[in-house]
Amino acid sequence: MHSLITAKALFNEAKPLIVSGNAHTCSAGLVLLQDALELIVLALLGELGVDEKKSLESKSFDELIGEVKNKGIKTPKSGTIKALNKQRVITKHYGQLAEPATVRNYYESAVVFIDSVMVQVIGKGLNEVLLTDLLPDCEAKSYVAQALTYRDEGKFLESLIEIRKAFFVEYEHEYVIYGWRDTDANDNALGLLSFGRGGLKAPYWTKNKQWITKNVYKPTDYIQVDHERLRLDAMEWGASTAQLENLRRLTPEVFRAEKDSGWCIEYQLRFPPNEATLSNCNECLDSVISILLKKKEYEKTRRWPGHEQPYEAPDIYIGHQVYKAASTTSDVIHIVQEGYLYTMQSIVSGFKPDETYYYVTGNEPPDEENKYGKNFFFGYLLKVE
Repeated sequence: MHSLITAKALFNEAKPLIVSGNAHTCSAGLVLLQDALELIVLALLGELGVDEKKSLESKSFDELIGEVKNKGIKTPKSGTIKALNKQRVITKHYGQLAEPATVRNYYESAVVFIDSVMVQVIGKGLNEVLLTDLLPDCEAKSYVAQALTYRDEGKFLESLIEIRKAFFVEYEHEYVIYGWRDTDANDNALGLLSFGRGGLKAPYWTKNKQWITKNVYKPTDYIQVDHERLRLDAMEWGASTAQLENLRRLTPEVFRAEKDSGWCIEYQLRFPPNEATLSNCNECLDSVISILLKKKEYEKTRRWPGHEQPYEAPDIYIGHQVYKAASTTSDVIHIVQEGYLYTMQSIVSGFKPDETYYYVTGNEPPDEENKYGKNFFFGYLLKVE
């Protein structure tokens, strides 16, 4: 896919040179066109697995075309394509200009050849190969695809907004404190509730209704980025911190409260005339795709303990005490009782060598007033042999 995207870039650069009608620019376009063709053929042979059985590096262009045919792929205009390669040798290595009309014919034949062989091998033509093909299927990918569409339509501001949406759903949402707008600062169960309310990477002091009431004046204020955390994340992914910061500066701010809610947008009045440009769209598209790819690659390397095999949950006895720490001399924070939801997390050795505890969490079930439940706790339950 990297080769095809590179080939598409070369092909797009060749087209305006070829249609110019000038012998010099047409000759330059011919060289780019043949380079694009060779990249495409090599990419498709790789997709077909030919490179695993044969060494392709020493083969001529005509031999590469032959390898495509040997795999049962129809290669229309292959004779013209081989002639194109010979003309490219004459132009590039001997400095002879090519006739514009001839080069135009080569270009039209190349379009037929490329679309035919690509559809047969990967099911799509060159025009359908986009930068987004490098990304795994995810919500961010759909926003990047829409950004590309807007860019090609000349809607540069809209394209930049879609780019920022992609970054938001993939990363910035982890700094959203919207779910904490009704949580009192003195709530002692913030650690447990954070998994349901989001904003895991936001500074802890921002996650309560008192702070939000004093500091959130517009929707985008719900995004509270910890810049040190952001910098460390970028380093872990292997992404450029400057590139990431540029992406946030050169795209409008966006925010949504929940997945199915509408988007809120913010940008300065001077932004559209200065930054809603083709060049900024291209730069931001390259940045967001590069960042997302590195983040996805990093996530692939992470491994977690398996949860596929079931485990036998231990009995919990009514009336047993749950301690703040793994010791019977610790404070008692809960008495096991009916009507609570309990989860056994792990087995923990106590501070006394002969004591073993279950690390347990619990809460009262959710109801209409408390959709997350209430009276959350976590502590240590002495294991009874």
